[in-house]
Amino acid sequence: MTMWTAITSLGDSAILLPLIAWIAVCLLLPPPYWRDGRRWLIAVALCGGSVVLSKLLFMAWGIGPPGLNYTGFSGHTALALLVWPSLAGVLARDARSSLRTTAVALGVLIGVGVGISRCVLKVHSQSEVWLGGVLGAAVVAWFLAGLARSGKVPQSRNIWRLAMLVVGAIAIGWGCYGRVFPSQHLLQDIVPWLSGHPTIFTRRVQLD
Repeated sequence: MTMWTAITSLGDSAILLPLIAWIAVCLLLPPPYWRDGRRWLIAVALCGGSVVLSKLLFMAWGIGPPGLNYTGFSGHTALALLVWPSLAGVLARDARSSLRTTAVALGVLIGVGVGISRCVLKVHSQSEVWLGGVLGAAVVAWFLAGLARSGKVPQSRNIWRLAMLVVGAIAIGWGCYGRVFPSQHLLQDIVPWLSGHPTIFTRRVQLD
């Protein structure tokens, strides 16, 4: 595994989808953070849904921004920029401001690294990575802006919740890192049913 392949694996749905689910579970564990849990589910739906929609529109009907080498938003970039800073923000939610900012910044660096790796590995064009990056950054900024501190939740309960989140994240990383989720193949299977014709639009200009 090369350095760039190792980095791009941090943006694969094989690891990010379980992390998304685990973050939701930990936010909703008793006593639940209902507001944060709802915000997280909305953020995931906005980010993931936008990526899927962009890919389906192109693959089914060739719809995309004119003048760009485009097949849809980079899902690796968008989801990496959503998940890793959000995980850091939830873990550091009650830390002092400087530590919380540093943790989120490290998460953002992972997401940026994933985006760069997609270009280096010639999986996405720069425009696709930029669009995915803007999407992920906008959604994670909205989620983190509304992330509440623990407030009246007993400290012992909050420590237990954070420990569960950390242990689960490590287990997910151990079991899922390096695997590849067949998202592109799944979308290709959906396109003929959705569009009503067998044509699947593909990239018009090959990546240099």
